[in-house]
Amino acid sequence: MTSLAEERAEQARWKPRADRAALPEFAVFGELVENEFLSPEAGARAEASALGAIIAFAAGQVPYYRRLFERVGLDAREIRDRRDLPRLPVLTREALRGNARALLASALPAGTVVAGVASSSGSTGPPAEVVHTAASNAMFTFLNQRQSRWFRRDPALKLAAIRNPASLPRPRPGEFPGNGETLRAPRWRYVGAYFETGPGVYYSVLDPVEAQVEWLRRERPDYLISRSHSLEHIVMGAGGERPCPSLKAVTAISEALTPAAREHLAAALGAPVQLAYGLNEIGLVAACCEAGRYHVHREHCIVEIVDEAGSPVAPGSAGRLVVTGLTNYAMPLIRYDSDDLVTAVDGPCACGRTLPSFGEVHGRHSRIMALPPGTLERVEAVRAALWTMPPSLARNLRRYQIHQFRDGSFELRLAAAGVLPPAFGLHIERLWRAGAGAGGPRLALAEVGEIPIYTARDKFDDFVSEFAEWPRRPAGTES
Repeated sequence: MTSLAEERAEQARWKPRADRAALPEFAVFGELVENEFLSPEAGARAEASALGAIIAFAAGQVPYYRRLFERVGLDAREIRDRRDLPRLPVLTREALRGNARALLASALPAGTVVAGVASSSGSTGPPAEVVHTAASNAMFTFLNQRQSRWFRRDPALKLAAIRNPASLPRPRPGEFPGNGETLRAPRWRYVGAYFETGPGVYYSVLDPVEAQVEWLRRERPDYLISRSHSLEHIVMGAGGERPCPSLKAVTAISEALTPAAREHLAAALGAPVQLAYGLNEIGLVAACCEAGRYHVHREHCIVEIVDEAGSPVAPGSAGRLVVTGLTNYAMPLIRYDSDDLVTAVDGPCACGRTLPSFGEVHGRHSRIMALPPGTLERVEAVRAALWTMPPSLARNLRRYQIHQFRDGSFELRLAAAGVLPPAFGLHIERLWRAGAGAGGPRLALAEVGEIPIYTARDKFDDFVSEFAEWPRRPAGTES
């Protein structure tokens, strides 16, 4: 459990850059600390004020919302706080794509400037684009530092990221890093703009996983940020050994991790795995505390967990996460459907923070709800069989993918750097039979030359199903 005094002391460990501490926006870092322990009443008032401002603006300056309020017969002043939000419909990704122009503000508040476009991940269909302002973009840096403080990163140490080249700093204007290229910076990306930090090093996830492991061992970073699937590939690429002994903590981003998967990665990496939640369309939404809840950055957005009708679900139930942005006046998103299924929670968090929170992230709603009963349990059984396999059997495994066919059967596709011993298949088959039962679906094993990732958006799924619209590899992309 933490406290306001402890978080103030933790923030004090971060040394401001001399040329930044006097900037007006620098005060935001201290305000974020104070906001984490507001009384429920004070927090609700601050949230309602920010919500009222964006709602009033959207109803007056955004054609889509002006028409929406007229259609549903609401005055914008009737949306007073989060309890009133269910009176508005949920904004789907399809609606965002289809109304992109109408969602743009006709005029911006004084001093507000447009500062770029962000695209959705494209994991559940064509990407949707959102125009951002300098203020909404700046929140990424502010909240990134809050997240680093919660994770108790020492700013003096070395931070590494292995990402898609499009998500890394540019080595030269207009260029992405090349194969085998290490990008170096004297400070961490984003927070290094305001604070003195250790160095940052960056590497492409498109390089062979063995090269990624060798790079980590050579660079010896203290912290690593990468996608969840990339971390698992790094573990497999290390051939049963710890990939990087210097790591003190790892942050898994972009894909949901089950508690079992998080525990497996932490054991294999020899470092705690920290979690955050965000959407390209919104920015950083929440970070997972030491007690296991995702705390929402209420200064930046409001999160609701809702059922199919858009109404709040009961605590302990799973529902769709919808989010309302509070800082992007160029293209406000109100009740935007993330398509992620998460667990609603209630009551105070054991960590001591009073920010709103939610529980486990289960994955994409549109995929999960299309699966036959028992599918996810069987997929978890295959994963568990791989994770618990003796290292001598899985040493050559580099990537796997579980494929579910329309007849309900499964195929475990295996990409290896060498021969997999016969005992590998026997181990999988024995545990599958024990879990699926005599009358359960069939599981076949298939060794393949390569299992591609989606290079355009750094996406990989270790489970794909013909019952759901999983993304297909774009034609013409490299594996």
